[in-house]
Amino acid sequence: MTKLIKGRMDQIMKKMNKYLGTLVLSTILAFSFVGPSFAAKQPDVDFIDVSHWNAEQGLPLSFYQTIKASGVQGVVVKVSESTSYLDPAASVNVANAKQAGLVTSAYHFGRLTSISDAQSEARWFDKSLQKVGFNKDTDGYVVLDLEATSGVTDRAKLTQYANAFVKQMQELGYPRVDIYSGSHFYNSSLIPTILIINKPWLARYSASYQEPQWSNGKGAWQWSSTYVFPGLEQFGRFDVNDDFAGKYTSTVGVESATPTGEVKHIGSLSLVDYLKSVGKDASFNARKALAAQYGISNYTGSAAQNLALLSKLKNGVQPTQSTSTTTTYTVKRGDTLSGIAAKYGTTVSNLASLNNIKNVNRIYVGQVLKVSGSVSATYHTVVRGDTLWEIARDNSTTVAKLKSLNGLKSDLIYPGQKLRVR
Repeated sequence: MTKLIKGRMDQIMKKMNKYLGTLVLSTILAFSFVGPSFAAKQPDVDFIDVSHWNAEQGLPLSFYQTIKASGVQGVVVKVSESTSYLDPAASVNVANAKQAGLVTSAYHFGRLTSISDAQSEARWFDKSLQKVGFNKDTDGYVVLDLEATSGVTDRAKLTQYANAFVKQMQELGYPRVDIYSGSHFYNSSLIPTILIINKPWLARYSASYQEPQWSNGKGAWQWSSTYVFPGLEQFGRFDVNDDFAGKYTSTVGVESATPTGEVKHIGSLSLVDYLKSVGKDASFNARKALAAQYGISNYTGSAAQNLALLSKLKNGVQPTQSTSTTTTYTVKRGDTLSGIAAKYGTTVSNLASLNNIKNVNRIYVGQVLKVSGSVSATYHTVVRGDTLWEIARDNSTTVAKLKSLNGLKSDLIYPGQKLRVR
């Protein structure tokens, strides 16, 4: 009886071991086939967007050349904000990105509160683009970055203001206009179906591969704001984007851009040597003054700034004709002079002086205020037979002043040269 029971138990154990072995093998095979399907696909790094937050004085040409060689095809540079702010790194970033052969686009951070305000911001964007050397005909897209309501809670109105900005840019001659926003903001604070822009550029960050929710066409996806380029860790983290619609990577009509992986290189001529070769003062102070005319602020003589300025000079980019612009603001109910000053980055005393206001505590609804003064620069194009003395006489100035304004070391001038006379 005991032997019979023991034999029966042995049979049961053998069957159990066989079953457990089959179960373990099945589990291993299941994971070997199912596991890879959970691996997330990383989106592409087709283009980046940059501002002074990445580098206060702009990123160097070498950085742009390196990412271009790695397959990045485009860059969107922050240029302006509101109606008075110019990003201090914009001029350098635009020039160096173009020198590397990247498709170069630009964006404006909008704070739209009305149709007229949207139009004013678009005009400031246009002036700023000209100042930093962006070419509306041969460079990439111009973009409205809309991610702040600025107190506008009506979705229809904010969408209307966005459309007004886009239309103004188109009327100013920009053939390629787009909108950037966060996926949630785009779908909750705007009405996408009535935006005149389709296939917009949206941001959505997620640990998993989860794209934004497009409501009127799939455009571009900003999928990370913390991307670090291998070998370029010293430059920090970047916003990176996957370009589904091809707006920011297509080289069609973009004259400065080169095919994927093909990097532009420049010669070894330095800014100092170039200035000397054309008879201009190459001293630090002269270069600083020249840089300011091209929107390069906080000039320190860095390689990034010098190569950007050299590019502008060699490519015939003209400095802007005005050192500032006149902007007006119409007073609304609840406004204060201090609040308006804060909005436009100025002071109460400056506003009072510009508008001849005696009592800074008294402004009224509908009052039109100047919020920045205009200081126009005047230029003279040299013709055959001109001398500095004659140009100075005709413009009620002095030869010394002309030399100072134009960084001239001698009295030598040549036909076609553009001289600032005041």
